[in-house]
Amino acid sequence: MTPKLAVDYYAELGVRPDASAGEIAATYRALAKTLHPDARPTDPAAAERFKRVTVAYRVLADVERRRDYDERRAQRIAPVAAPARPPSAATAEPQAPPSRRGGRWAIAGGVLCLVFGFAAAALIITLQRNDADLRRRGTPTNATVVLDGGERRLEFTTAAGAVVRAPEPLRTGTGDAPVGARVQIRYDPDQPTEVITTEDKLARDVTLWIVAVKLLLVGAFFAVFGVRRLRRAA
Repeated sequence: MTPKLAVDYYAELGVRPDASAGEIAATYRALAKTLHPDARPTDPAAAERFKRVTVAYRVLADVERRRDYDERRAQRIAPVAAPARPPSAATAEPQAPPSRRGGRWAIAGGVLCLVFGFAAAALIITLQRNDADLRRRGTPTNATVVLDGGERRLEFTTAAGAVVRAPEPLRTGTGDAPVGARVQIRYDPDQPTEVITTEDKLARDVTLWIVAVKLLLVGAFFAVFGVRRLRRAA
């Protein structure tokens, strides 16, 4: 329930809500003469009444302040309506259909996530196949972790005596070996820059698969959401 206005300035001055500015001014002057502390110095009630009348006059004499007060007064003293009954299915106004643009954006975002998800899955499968191939036919040796132009590389000497600096394989979920550390690797005799460390790659593969699955699930969700939104819009 909306509370009534704490102070009714029209009632304080004793004028109608539709009183003109001239009527309000004339009424205030008449009240001020009789209530002013100089006219009734021994009447505290008159002094208090004079203050309230003055406040009311300052609000109602100002066009902007009076307009704002009238709006608030109309809202606060309006009669309280009976609680609205929820509209039935037959009388409820139909809701505006959802935007087609939002559905298209959702589908586009979903397709993009699906593309990245499948690309990530393909990358993982490729890495796993390459790792298995190098483990099977690669030549074992020891390499040293070095920095080459700010990038970490594995430096080793092939069986033929060539010194090779190969890019360090992707590492995810395990800590990087410090520069200068010796690590065991296998390299492709035909392409010595293709190397694999002998450490377990399970942590890397699990991390990459989690990323791929999340992308696929998010993409599927947005694609289905966008299709449903377009159908509702139609």
